[in-house]
Amino acid sequence: MEEEKYLEEKINRALQAMEHPENFTDEELHELLDDEQCLQTCRDLLDSKEALARQNAPAPDIEKEWNKFSSQHTMQTNIHRRGELNSPDSNPKGEITDVNVSGRKLSTPAAKRTRFIGLSMVLIAASVALLVWFYTPIHSSYTVFEANTVAQEISIEPHEGRNLLTVPRGMNKKITLADGTRIWLNAESQLEYPETFEGQERRLVHLKGEAYFEVAKDTAHPFIVETDLLETQVLGTSFNVRAYSPDDAHVTLLEGSVKVSDTHHKKELLIKPGQNATLQKGGTFSVNEVQAKDYSTWAEGQFYFDNTELVEIMRELGRWYNINIIFTSKEAMHYRMHFQSDRSEPLSQVLDLLNSMQKVNAKLEDDRVIVGL
Repeated sequence: MEEEKYLEEKINRALQAMEHPENFTDEELHELLDDEQCLQTCRDLLDSKEALARQNAPAPDIEKEWNKFSSQHTMQTNIHRRGELNSPDSNPKGEITDVNVSGRKLSTPAAKRTRFIGLSMVLIAASVALLVWFYTPIHSSYTVFEANTVAQEISIEPHEGRNLLTVPRGMNKKITLADGTRIWLNAESQLEYPETFEGQERRLVHLKGEAYFEVAKDTAHPFIVETDLLETQVLGTSFNVRAYSPDDAHVTLLEGSVKVSDTHHKKELLIKPGQNATLQKGGTFSVNEVQAKDYSTWAEGQFYFDNTELVEIMRELGRWYNINIIFTSKEAMHYRMHFQSDRSEPLSQVLDLLNSMQKVNAKLEDDRVIVGL
């Protein structure tokens, strides 16, 4: 912060000298006019936080811009000097002291103006380069998914008297609980469950991520799926719960009936087969009719997206293939698409299929997928 403040003060001081050179001594003007000083100040400015935020744009070559600007004005400056030196009004004795731009001694008003012109040329050249750079259209990048660089495996560990099943990215897992309930866990998901439900009034499991449930019927013992965002209670049914984030939390019912609520039980509703309940900001739910079977195709080894924003599609691909996803177009992030692919296919083939729709361009570069228009 101290360095940034110093640079800002230095640039402001130079700009003040441009506007009011009469307020500066010869020594101060000489210091500001020093080419390396001005050039280094501009370089430092480019290294500031604001410049770093635009790291995708090429930085200007300040010296190149200065040389270009200087060469364009050399002839005009020389003509001006000759006219001034030969003018009896400006120099009746024909002396040429104190007008050498690179000289050490400049004290007359005319000399100050000359030094001011030199200072202005340097700063204007740098300003032109900076303006060109700052206003050059660039593509901002939006990282929407970051890969996990640590290799992981499916694991089951004891956790406070219960089991904690962890499924990493790029994998899924089917498990059958003690009551006969079958659960398919999607990539990057966790399920906490008891060894047995004996002696318990309700069958309670806790989910992080996404899972598809086929619950064994037991009217005396409701089956409850808790997440950090919502809760689903059933007696016996087939449904899908997805709760990766507050922006991606919903329950989709295939068979039977379920009661969905927020974690504080302030909002509760019953949904029917073919309905999808999505948690909204503020704890309310929106319900819409869907092809419910499409929401469980992932458990059958398929990617299936129906009128889904591209950013959500790419997050799912990133989660399965464990790869960074970066958008270079904010507009492309919100494209809605219908897309289906086999999860067993290599990523390159899935991207080729996506690109064949000719809406966006997704390319694999090293350890990331770049998505743009």
